[in-house]
Amino acid sequence: MATRTEVGAATSRGFSLLAPRALGIEEWPLDELEPDWVRLRFLHCGICGSDLSQFEGRPDATYPISVGHEFVAEAIEVGNRVRRLGPGDLVTSDLNYRCGACDHCSAGRSHLCRKGQEGYFTNRAFSDIGDIEESYLLALKGPGDPHLALCEPLSCVLHAKEWARLSPVDRILVIGAGGIGLCMAFALCRQRPALGFEITDLIDERLARIARPIEPLGRCVDSPAGEYDVVFDLSGTEEGLQRACEHVRAGGRICSMSHPNGEEISPFLVSAILRLDVTFTASYLNGEPVRLQEAARLLEREWSPVWDETLEIVPLQQLQQAYEQRPRSPWCKTIVDVTGSTVQRAR
Repeated sequence: MATRTEVGAATSRGFSLLAPRALGIEEWPLDELEPDWVRLRFLHCGICGSDLSQFEGRPDATYPISVGHEFVAEAIEVGNRVRRLGPGDLVTSDLNYRCGACDHCSAGRSHLCRKGQEGYFTNRAFSDIGDIEESYLLALKGPGDPHLALCEPLSCVLHAKEWARLSPVDRILVIGAGGIGLCMAFALCRQRPALGFEITDLIDERLARIARPIEPLGRCVDSPAGEYDVVFDLSGTEEGLQRACEHVRAGGRICSMSHPNGEEISPFLVSAILRLDVTFTASYLNGEPVRLQEAARLLEREWSPVWDETLEIVPLQQLQQAYEQRPRSPWCKTIVDVTGSTVQRAR
């Protein structure tokens, strides 16, 4: 028999992207819980760059889209085959399914699982509740603080940082002080052994907010000077990738997590690095599940109030406005408060 906490609803109610730049309320039916599934009450969820690109009308987007995957939630009901979790447990996920049997899973690339995007869940996290298959979920410790919504993007950063093969002698540049740049700065500040780095962004207010948390290892710069051994392009823009190419030294490494349109960037990218013996990595998702575990433990152990100065917390009712303002927001990261009666249920 399933372990149950009464939720008083047969549906989940929340926001979906109905068309480019148009969010609206939808309802999703919640049937009797599957044996291996967990019912969640969502607490906080970050606005991700990939969701933002769909909001702005990415060419390959198909609407409607249930949005919001950088979440922290509370388990309120579990199926009768669920053993790792129980009602009241705090959880997060990367919303990438891993079948464990395909060629990618067998080769240690489970984040690229052939079934990874099949979606064994009812809806995403800009909503009140939702059902999800247990294997997606990672248990967290402590209260459901907003910064725990950074678990998924931080895990992606840890994957990229591993690929960059950083060393104490490297001169490191981070381009972009948005959500992914914030996570990279946090990860570099907690690197052992310690590594110095510089970070830049076209939005001065973001640099001002991140300047104090990254001291003394990190330094904000308006205009990068000279060449760098490692450049992380975390800007989400073609211009950011161009700057990365301009500042990487011959024989250096560029790691981009921006994923702009390849047809647009290929001419300058090839001409910029072809004769420089530069290693270029386009990092995608977060690698093996251990990265999500590492991210969660790092946030639970190392986050401090000074880093809260980089976060904007907004109520779910303001989601449309938050999406519209996000590209030029002075905050490094926008996290949505999904607690309370933020999605008014139909009477």
